[in-house]
Amino acid sequence: MTVTPIRPGPPGDVHDGRRRGAQSADGRSPSESDELARTPPHDIHAEQATVGAMLISGTAADEVAEIVSARDFYRSAHAIVYETVVDLRDRREPADVISVNAELGRREQLEQAGGPAYLHTLVSTVPTAANGGYYAARVAELAQFRRLAEAAARI
Repeated sequence: MTVTPIRPGPPGDVHDGRRRGAQSADGRSPSESDELARTPPHDIHAEQATVGAMLISGTAADEVAEIVSARDFYRSAHAIVYETVVDLRDRREPADVISVNAELGRREQLEQAGGPAYLHTLVSTVPTAANGGYYAARVAELAQFRRLAEAAARI
């Protein structure tokens, strides 16, 4: 699911009866508060740490795969990397940055996953692969919140 962020109109626009530029109690403009209220719950850093841990450690990859699924990721790039790592591990092939990069290239999904530089960024953002399960639990929790919010919106 791709979410397009809501873009505020030009300065001075009227929104909810107030002029843009007015501040709410938390110091944000009305458009910022509205945009934050409409953004589904997610934690990009936890997602990066989750898939980054998978790229560093096979043990972390196995632990993460028991906690989350591809549909739990807010960013589609992270879901693509996750699926690729899981597929490589299922085939008993290495699932590190180099092999995932090559597999994404074969699947013609490398750019959708952020490109080679982003794969290296994922690895470099992980403090330790040992915490992959912790970050995966956070990703799963927020995915559950998003699903609940979507269900509530349908009611």
